[in-house]
Amino acid sequence: MTGEIQAERFSFWYGETQALKHITLTLPPGAITALIGPSGCGKSTFLRSINRLQDVIPGTRH
Repeated sequence: MTGEIQAERFSFWYGETQALKHITLTLPPGAITALIGPSGCGKSTFLRSINRLQDVIPGTRH
């Protein structure tokens, strides 16, 4: 499949603080998907991470 988005046991840290813990997600090509949840649960952090926008922030790692 081309265009598939897949994350397997993805975790993300801001320094010593773990923001995301073991996320596993597979989105098929052409899928329309919404990430929902309360403020501060990591939705934007996950999206920025898979788009590699967090790479420019010092002290972050995945």
